[in-house]
Amino acid sequence: MIIKHQYIFHRNRSLLYPVKIFYLLLLVLFAPTLFCYPQSTGNSQGYRFPYSLSKPDEKYILPPVLEEISGIVLLNGHIMACIQDEEGDLFFYGLKEKRILKRVGFGKDADYEDLALAGDNVYVLRSNGTIYELENYDNEEDIVVNEYKTRLSKKNNCEGLCYDPKKNSLLIALKGEPEAGEEQDFDGFKAIYTFDIAKKKVKKKPAYLIDLEQIKEAKKQSGNFRFQPSAIAIHPITDEIYVLASVGKAIIVMNRAGELLHYAKLNKWLFVQPEGISFAPDGTLYISNEGDGGNGTIMEFGMVE
Repeated sequence: MIIKHQYIFHRNRSLLYPVKIFYLLLLVLFAPTLFCYPQSTGNSQGYRFPYSLSKPDEKYILPPVLEEISGIVLLNGHIMACIQDEEGDLFFYGLKEKRILKRVGFGKDADYEDLALAGDNVYVLRSNGTIYELENYDNEEDIVVNEYKTRLSKKNNCEGLCYDPKKNSLLIALKGEPEAGEEQDFDGFKAIYTFDIAKKKVKKKPAYLIDLEQIKEAKKQSGNFRFQPSAIAIHPITDEIYVLASVGKAIIVMNRAGELLHYAKLNKWLFVQPEGISFAPDGTLYISNEGDGGNGTIMEFGMVE
């Protein structure tokens, strides 16, 4: 194993009152569109969520070693690469065979949260923001591990990672603090940052900010509310961004402008601890769950026509 470290004054007063009424009516009618944040305040009108999350087409029961499964990415038609948040190993799970086909070590024991496939390489995200680039990832004897320190840290609690093919970059979803610099203040938001694969750096400004108040409105809930991202993926057909939250048990869907299109609540009995998300090229959705004392699982959902 090779390891590299790369770190309007109206003159006629008789008209004043009706004019005031007119403008007040305009304000009431259009205030929501004039003052809203770029993200929408609820499910986009007319949007049709293409999955029935209460009825998985398939449920894969994982072996004990993947009880703490923290991230998944589909490598091809039937092999799912998995990681768990305690050991520096890649697990190659066969969806057809329903078993682990191979296990490849890439690093020491640590809090590994997610992984992504970009070109010929697999990228692994650690909770402190460090990214590991794995070349020859399917062969322990030839694997090359390039380690990149980023501006993100343990306080950000980095949880989600996915590849953005349009920008040849990685998206990193933060469960913790949204700021990546002392001069930033994103209170009330969750952040998604970009890791430039070519430059091997996380950009200073977030790619997206998730307004928690707007998700709360979409959920139509008052009082205590939590939504803490645990995984992220880009839909291969619609090009929409899916953000999964284990804390909050939900999925939100955003467009490329960062507008909220949909909020979907997850059944806590079916999704014990949803930590990973991935798509097949045909849009089939996969969500992995930590076992929380039992077996970890991967749920498979085909697109609903």
